[in-house]
Amino acid sequence: MSHRMEAIRSFFHVYAELLDAEQFEAWTELFDTSACSYRVLSRENQDLGLPLPIMGCYSHGMVRDRVAMLAKGVLTYRRDRLLRQVTNVQCLDLSETQVQARANLVVYQSSEEGVSSLYMVARYRCVLQASGHNWRIQSMDVVVDSFGIDTMLAVPL
Repeated sequence: MSHRMEAIRSFFHVYAELLDAEQFEAWTELFDTSACSYRVLSRENQDLGLPLPIMGCYSHGMVRDRVAMLAKGVLTYRRDRLLRQVTNVQCLDLSETQVQARANLVVYQSSEEGVSSLYMVARYRCVLQASGHNWRIQSMDVVVDSFGIDTMLAVPL
């Protein structure tokens, strides 16, 4: 396995770990501060060529504002614990410093009572830019297969 592929796999694991730990502020630091986007799209709309996202942020400031609303309690949601599993990581070099990366995502939720269930099935489609020894997100599309999206979508996927 190439060093670059291992770095991309590690990036996705850090991404999921930060969200699972609800370290949303640290999660925003994974985005390119000069230009980035984060969108959640339904697979049905994507398959039909309909570009309207379920949720979208089109700058680093918008990503940070979304997290700030979580921290301030403006966005309300069930406080279930979420666990993300990222698999089938793939990448394609676009240039010396940029890759197109893909991965599958499964998110489980566990209630305060300890009842666990499947919350979300999705795919990550992103462009990552090298930044020193790290990667930064230029664009992140989360394409969800799940049709029943509840109010917890306030929490990033």
